[in-house]
Amino acid sequence: MKYRKGDTLIEVMLAVGIFSMIAVAIVSVMSEGTSSAQTALETTLTREEIDTQAEALRFIQTSYIADRNSASEKYQKIWETITGRAIDLSEPNANAEQNAFLQFSPSSCGELYGDKWVQDKAFIIDPRALGDNEKEAVRTFSGDVFKEATTYPRLIYASNGTIENSNSLVEDKDTTEYNLYQAEGIYIIGVKDPGNTRKIDNLDSGATQSAYYDFYIRACWYGSDANEPSTISTVIRLFDPAIME
Repeated sequence: MKYRKGDTLIEVMLAVGIFSMIAVAIVSVMSEGTSSAQTALETTLTREEIDTQAEALRFIQTSYIADRNSASEKYQKIWETITGRAIDLSEPNANAEQNAFLQFSPSSCGELYGDKWVQDKAFIIDPRALGDNEKEAVRTFSGDVFKEATTYPRLIYASNGTIENSNSLVEDKDTTEYNLYQAEGIYIIGVKDPGNTRKIDNLDSGATQSAYYDFYIRACWYGSDANEPSTISTVIRLFDPAIME
């Protein structure tokens, strides 16, 4: 009877070691792929929220222009609300601190909500309230609406204890009353144009009106397994309908 030679302990350990290294490499690649896909999804959803806010700002401006020859003052009042909160860089107290704030390079998302400029000047627009005279379309830091992002920047709506975000679909939405519950990780800061003003003819001779406003739409959140904040910021420039011919 012939005896077959088996694998030695060293050979077995070597095989297990090679298999383990390959398995770890595969799991690492899969994990990185999943993390990249999650980051891409969060970034896409965040950009959608930012685009929604940008379109809401444009809608307010164009609706104000369209209503100038009518008795409606709804969008004029909304426009005056958001521009009334704008940072005025032409004021004597405008300084490097304001300019540094506008650079938007936070070391953490949490520090944004403790910033005095955010607390005093930031706002968010509720797109669903723009067509409803009974609802407040512009929300500020008064109250508990603004929060850090728990997943990605988004607007969250609630009705009778049921919560949804602005990207989700809800059955019977036409018959369900949803109100803005929280704005997580996203807000808008307006900045008044300091260099281009014109005299307002129907007011006193010294009154001037800013030609345009820059609206900084900002988002901050922590991605999958990230210790550093992810940020997206965009700016749109809108001319003041009050001075447009």
